Amino acid sequence: MLGNIARKLRLLGFDCKYFATIGDDQLLSIAKNENRVIITKDRGISNICKKQNISTIDLSGTDETSQIVEICKKNNLSRCEIDMKDIRCTVCNGIIKPIKKDEIVDKIPSKVAQNMQRFWICDSCDHVYWEGTHIRNLQRFIDEINERL
Repeated sequence: MLGNIARKLRLLGFDCKYFATIGDDQLLSIAKNENRVIITKDRGISNICKKQNISTIDLSGTDETSQIVEICKKNNLSRCEIDMKDIRCTVCNGIIKPIKKDEIVDKIPSKVAQNMQRFWICDSCDHVYWEGTHIRNLQRFIDEINERL
């Protein structure tokens, strides 16, 4: 239900686990064992979490901007920003580290290799990142969030 939110939170440096399909019991167990916060729109799960002393953030916003604003406010953040030292992998939540172009040139499109100079790679799944138009679009999204914080 909140997969896009999880990906955006990872880009903002949050350590986020996300499961497209998982049973409630398994989700609660992971949250308890790893001391995680469950972000949800599901009031049933939220009520169970409260009974089991599992931290939750209950989202009421209907759009991604409102939902990220709610999460930031609940975490007492007055500003969001993209910091390439803190970004997590949008695919697997791994740690992103800088890598030289010549080490990953075979993993990226040739046009990207010609036009981009800075690259990062996930230490878990080897997904490669670079600053393309998606970063500019994300920055506009973050600017909108910061206006509302």
